Amino acid sequence: MKRFNKGLLLLLALVTLHVTTSCQDDKKTLSSAECLPELAKDTVRSVDTLSTETKLLVESEVVLECAKSIFREVKNYQLSCGGIVMNELFDKMYCSKSWNDMLMSVRRKEFETNTLFFEVDYWAMTRELGFVTFDEFRVSRLVVNEDEKFASVDFTVYDLFTYNPARVDMVYENGRWVINNFYDLKYGVNVRNSMMEYLVTDLI
Repeated sequence: MKRFNKGLLLLLALVTLHVTTSCQDDKKTLSSAECLPELAKDTVRSVDTLSTETKLLVESEVVLECAKSIFREVKNYQLSCGGIVMNELFDKMYCSKSWNDMLMSVRRKEFETNTLFFEVDYWAMTRELGFVTFDEFRVSRLVVNEDEKFASVDFTVYDLFTYNPARVDMVYENGRWVINNFYDLKYGVNVRNSMMEYLVTDLI
């Protein structure tokens, strides 16, 4: 087992503290949309001189806290709206440009063909209205190099009677981490692939 020096441990502690407190203000609490871009930029700048292994550790913590913050907003929204979560405002705020472009293509095809693609609320991973919570977040994959910054975050969605393992893919875009795909791991649903199949299928 590798031993970390005190400087590294102090840095990781400071990053964690920065992540958990940077959204707070004496007068108000900033939304995730306001906080996450600056958090990501500031943290990335602060680790430029570190080793590759250390950068990955710090970046993993940033990704994890970004995902938690996004789904904290989703949870708060559903509590205020009677359990309804699917809202394209979240897609615009927290998802990549390519995800939003594909979503708009799906919406156009739904309108043109008078069909309905989405049966599952991919934000809450459920077909039914009801309150859900999100827990047990962990970064299952992280790629950071000159060509791309990509991560996968696994988590669990709980409702009153059951739970559902889920995953999101995240990419670094315009200075912040955003969601690029959703997975329902319980039923093996890759939402982006399902959207692509819907778009290329001729409907009778």
